Amino acid sequence: MDRLLFGDNQFFGVNHMSEEKARAQMMRFQKTDAIMDVLDTAYDAGIRTFMCTTHVRIAEIAGRVRAEKTRYRDFKFYPCMPYAHKYANAVTEHGMMGALRHFMPSDGLFSTALAGGRALATKEIDG
Repeated sequence: MDRLLFGDNQFFGVNHMSEEKARAQMMRFQKTDAIMDVLDTAYDAGIRTFMCTTHVRIAEIAGRVRAEKTRYRDFKFYPCMPYAHKYANAVTEHGMMGALRHFMPSDGLFSTALAGGRALATKEIDG
């Protein structure tokens, strides 16, 4: 394992020391180009490993790295596992269905299926 890893917290508004700084970072990194500028600087300084979360924007970053195979030939992604306690606490607080609703996209298949199941169970079917 590399001695130095570069993480993604700052790109997604996570700063454990300052909420104000977290907000400023979230604004600064709204565009993927800003993230890539920082990753390029880190890469040019010799950092080859990017430890990243399962944030939805990581796919775009990975796509850009894949698109420039020559430039990033020895760049490595180390994905972090999701924080299990966050999900366990949500189930405890909101129940299984509430936790699923909280973490799934709001207009996704799950919401549609849930609404359909509720309508069928209560016989409130339009049409």
